[in-house]
Amino acid sequence: MKVTIMSIQLERQYNTPPTTGKRPLDFTGLEDALLDSDTIADLDSFLETATIPDIQAKFADGSLNSETLVAYYIQRIKTYDVDGYNSVLELNPDALKIARQRDAERTSEQGSMYGIPVLLKDNIGTGDKMHNTAGAKALEDSQSDRDAFIVKRLREAGAIILGKCNLSEWANFMSFDSSNGFTVLGGQTKNAYGKFDVGGSSSGSGSAASAGFATVTIGTETSGSLVSPASQNGACTLKPSLGLLSRDRIIPITEWQDTAGPITRSMTDLVHFLNALAGVDENDKQTLKTASIAETDFTQYLDKDALKGKRIAITQHEPDPREGDIALLDQSAAVMTSAGATVVRVPYLSVDFSLWTYFYAMNEGVNAYLSAIGDGRTLADLVAFNAEDEANHAPFGQGLLHLASITPLTPEMKKAHDRLHHSNSASASHAVRATLRDLNVSAIVDINNYSTYAYAVSGFPAVSVPAGYRDSGEPVSITFFGDYLQDANLIALAYAYEQLTQIRKAPKLILPSDRVES
Repeated sequence: MKVTIMSIQLERQYNTPPTTGKRPLDFTGLEDALLDSDTIADLDSFLETATIPDIQAKFADGSLNSETLVAYYIQRIKTYDVDGYNSVLELNPDALKIARQRDAERTSEQGSMYGIPVLLKDNIGTGDKMHNTAGAKALEDSQSDRDAFIVKRLREAGAIILGKCNLSEWANFMSFDSSNGFTVLGGQTKNAYGKFDVGGSSSGSGSAASAGFATVTIGTETSGSLVSPASQNGACTLKPSLGLLSRDRIIPITEWQDTAGPITRSMTDLVHFLNALAGVDENDKQTLKTASIAETDFTQYLDKDALKGKRIAITQHEPDPREGDIALLDQSAAVMTSAGATVVRVPYLSVDFSLWTYFYAMNEGVNAYLSAIGDGRTLADLVAFNAEDEANHAPFGQGLLHLASITPLTPEMKKAHDRLHHSNSASASHAVRATLRDLNVSAIVDINNYSTYAYAVSGFPAVSVPAGYRDSGEPVSITFFGDYLQDANLIALAYAYEQLTQIRKAPKLILPSDRVES
């Protein structure tokens, strides 16, 4: 079944219908981003494996500054991404200016994210010159009234918002037959490693992180939308406990599952990034539930011995979901055993889940977002706009968006929606907690986002880390998941696994002129 889905996705991603809506990437304000070939070559070599602490060390000794780093990423995007990977949807015209300010104000007292360039998924609001579109033509000119809480946190930490990433339009809740990584405004995002499914819906964030178009990126997830593109592009991610990262000014699907999350090339970068993102936000009451871990210094959990003495449950699949997956899980089990862990096998977690819980939530949530930014329209208005020229505004259809827009926002419907969500959540929470309890394990492990309904619907955390490559060169990750607020422990396990395997290799990027799409 999964092979069929992958085949269909690949067919769609390499045969997207022509549209007139794609917005060219604008480099206005960034014309001074010019580096000589020797500097680019040196940074290519350094940044292939460099972590945020490595970059900060060069900032400290004066051998690198933020202006040069931003210029490098802009040139790299211009060289490889435009009409190539299509992972970046918009650039911040003030990025170089901000980088110069960071360099001028740099001291030895600033944190690890100071002066670090970041790309955001284009459903996360910024109170600057950039737009917030979800990739939709109807929102092409839409801007947030202010920074999302997590963006505010990043600016306070001194990070540089470099731009916005492409995605699966409306976070992959637009049509029944969508293409992962396709938006009308951004075109089709491509996998950093080759002709493979790019994953969704944080497709651009996954591809850009792995391709090195920024130091780190941010995606969002409702169900699998961080883990899938991170795994498919050989990157690390955390789908945090619901509420650890605020959802303020992020275009929603459902408040019961939506979360932002970091996508990075290493677990080291993930924790430094996470420290800047997490926090209690008065505009998102869910963050109050994670207050006990919101101020955690997650760098403390970079423990290469974290697997020692732990019991880990690895999911059994019968038959093999994709050729080689069972063998990869067996290899992962062997790695963990060699590190002193005890591995037990557990059947695939069965969860009762209904998609219908999303429709009321999205209609209510998008309408509230549009009202908050002063847009004046509703989701139904946006659906009507698409219908005026569906071939160019919604070439894969808009069946899901339409159903959400016509879901009545009545007290009776809200009660029915809430009951359905609580039923979904109870089923997922029970499946995870019963397994953890009955087998006395610290975490459950599966491939990619295969167990997404267990941890996404429950609001529990999951950490995905590269585990290997298929014979074709397609990346594949394993995902550790566990109970609510166990983010730090899962990070420790994933870091230990990463340090033992050192499996990730950087993709070899292809120039747009050299791409062979057939």
